[in-house]
Amino acid sequence: MKKNLFILAIAVFTLCVTACGPSRDERVMQIEDVEDSIFENPIALDTATADHITALYVTFADKYPDDTLAPIYLMKAAETQANVLHTGRAISLYDRIIDSYPLFSDIPMCIFLKGSAYEQNGQYDEARDTYRLFVERYPDHYMADPVNQMLPYVGMSPEEMFDSIMAQTSDTLLKGK
Repeated sequence: MKKNLFILAIAVFTLCVTACGPSRDERVMQIEDVEDSIFENPIALDTATADHITALYVTFADKYPDDTLAPIYLMKAAETQANVLHTGRAISLYDRIIDSYPLFSDIPMCIFLKGSAYEQNGQYDEARDTYRLFVERYPDHYMADPVNQMLPYVGMSPEEMFDSIMAQTSDTLLKGK
């Protein structure tokens, strides 16, 4: 009898915890309210605000992984983290989207932005590998050619890029004579 009562108590507690939490629509409204406040005052996007909105996005995706908003919110979370230079967090979120939502229409952009986050973090080998993956998987994507053209310059300072381009231009001009 005590065992059955204990199991019933756990079941009631679990039901209360899940029922008492915000609904899906309430979570979406909460996210939209925070987004609105950020868009009204973009300067207010500091680390604390970014972490707060990211937590809302990730919590929604954890709670409703099959919802069409889940990968969208995870992408927004990754972009938010990249914007406040938490590139490691951004990369992890992009990986989560790529692994969990392979049919998501923005997977190419996730891969590109993951490469950009690596580059921003000074991880140039990982950035080049990610950009190459992007070009290999999506050769017809509108960004494939520009990404392919910038690959040799990943990790170079502006001066190094300029010198490299000038050297190539000189070689082309000399061969043309």
